[in-house]
Amino acid sequence: MIERIEVLLKGWGQERISPRLEVSMPSPLGRVDDDAPSAGPGPRCLSGVECWVAMSRSAQAVDRVLNDLAESGSRGRVLYQLAVARYCQSPCLRVDEQARSLGIAVRTYRSRVNELHAEVASALPVVAESLARADAATPGALAAAARRKEAEREGRRVRRVAGRVEKAAGKRQAAAAGVTVRRDEKPNADHLHTKCAHLATTPE
Repeated sequence: MIERIEVLLKGWGQERISPRLEVSMPSPLGRVDDDAPSAGPGPRCLSGVECWVAMSRSAQAVDRVLNDLAESGSRGRVLYQLAVARYCQSPCLRVDEQARSLGIAVRTYRSRVNELHAEVASALPVVAESLARADAATPGALAAAARRKEAEREGRRVRRVAGRVEKAAGKRQAAAAGVTVRRDEKPNADHLHTKCAHLATTPE
């Protein structure tokens, strides 16, 4: 068993059975009642796509890995069924009860858990990177990136202007004090104070 994968799978299972993914939403079909038809909206569960969108990013990545695993062949479907039996039950069944529901021995059950963890650990980094790239390509993400770049450009512009203002102010102070500032010197309060003190102590 891989502990970090166990934590991720448990989180995925909890989100799969979370009541917040089974919220009631108005249905455009309304409630159909042969005896007393009603025009009011009827409840419906979230669709598979809506449930997936409502999941956290980590749960989405795990869900994608497990679905890919289920579509990979009979062995993958067996491991997917194990994941559902182990992580998507409320209340959670004991290991022997889970094994019995799957029709396998406890020893086989534990071996398959290890195999499931290994498969998820192998595929998860690639899937997570793919989801991250997809997120980065959404209009919202692109707009946010554009705003960050614009803020960085504005910050650089403000710093350049502030630097020029500071330099000009330093030159004016130096001129007022009768101090000559070389081009390679950056005038500031300490610099001017030192120059003026030097002039004050220099005999005429």
